Amino acid sequence: MFAIFSAALMITGTTIGIGILGLPIKTGMAGLLPSLIASVIVWGIMLGTGIIIAREIIASGGAAVDWPTVVQRRLGRSGKVLTVVGYLILIYGLLVAHLAAGGDVLSIMTGGKLSQGMGVLVFFILSTAIALTGVDLVSKINSFLMAGLMIFFGVLIYETLKIMNPQYLTYVDWGYLPAAFPIIVCAMAYQLIIPAVCRRLNNEPKAITKALFIGTLIPLFVNSLWIIVVIGALPLGGPGSNTILAAFKDGLPATIPLAAAMNSITIKGVALIFSLIVLVASYVLQSTAILGFFKDLVPAGSEKRRWLVSVVLSFIPPLIVVFLYPGLFLQALDVIGGVSVILLFGLIPSLILWKDAQGRRPRIIVATCLLIIFALLMGLELLQEAGILRISPHVEYWFNTFQR
Repeated sequence: MFAIFSAALMITGTTIGIGILGLPIKTGMAGLLPSLIASVIVWGIMLGTGIIIAREIIASGGAAVDWPTVVQRRLGRSGKVLTVVGYLILIYGLLVAHLAAGGDVLSIMTGGKLSQGMGVLVFFILSTAIALTGVDLVSKINSFLMAGLMIFFGVLIYETLKIMNPQYLTYVDWGYLPAAFPIIVCAMAYQLIIPAVCRRLNNEPKAITKALFIGTLIPLFVNSLWIIVVIGALPLGGPGSNTILAAFKDGLPATIPLAAAMNSITIKGVALIFSLIVLVASYVLQSTAILGFFKDLVPAGSEKRRWLVSVVLSFIPPLIVVFLYPGLFLQALDVIGGVSVILLFGLIPSLILWKDAQGRRPRIIVATCLLIIFALLMGLELLQEAGILRISPHVEYWFNTFQR
């Protein structure tokens, strides 16, 4: 049971990551009720596709196999090409978002003594060093990080409750929900870590299913609670920078305007430390999965050579990007959730399920529904990124309702 719980914490640590810091900013513009309903729906769908992926990893029987190789076996070479493209968008987007947010947080924590660029570099060196220690040690370190995360999260929630305005929770804008879906998907994504979880649990189906359920249920609760308190504490718009709309325009994590709104040096420190723990824990676990992905792609050769090539391919490109184009936090999360996560962990598992249906009507119906849902979500995000579809929050309605 300890192994299952430890594996579940790996999933939780991967899920409660970069997405949670941006989650209340995008969902806050849709309102509480739409955000919570969408979160539960996304959780159920993502749990289902996670189980499909785990089943395929188990069936492969290979201790070192990763998702791209599995997809090639099931959907052919074209399937693997799509998977590799999706992975490249995902992994580089994730690391860019982590590094950008990490640089912002460290710069603010040091009172500006560290520039955003230097903050990025410090975060990169420390977090990458932890990620390179190996899966077993990462799992142990992650347990400590998760314990610290929960402690600081509890303190932050308790203090935030004191400044909440219950009226803010009644705001609803269903029309903005399509724009919020990508970041909800991103905040519930964990599938990168599934191959490592399967290896840790010796490919035992029941143990893996339990770990997936527990490991994703905790983030659903945490994300929902986080959405509630941030939406209740921060105004949608208004003068100053301590608003949801201002954080959205500046591409900032939710903890930065929240810390400023609390007007307390101690609580500001708690909020920033919470942000840092989230970023480090998520970066370390995501990096572990990313290294496995590249090792799966690197041609056969000496183990040391494969490892070095994997490290260079994993970490150097996103470091360069974040220095060339800072401030990509929320934009990176939208692309991750709306394109790569949906492709890799939505459309492709659904296609595999559909292929396996073999005339079984219930499976065909489920697979078809999943394909339609994920195709619709990706289409909405692509239209928004192309500028064809523009969705804006009802800021005027919010002011007329809550600022009279």
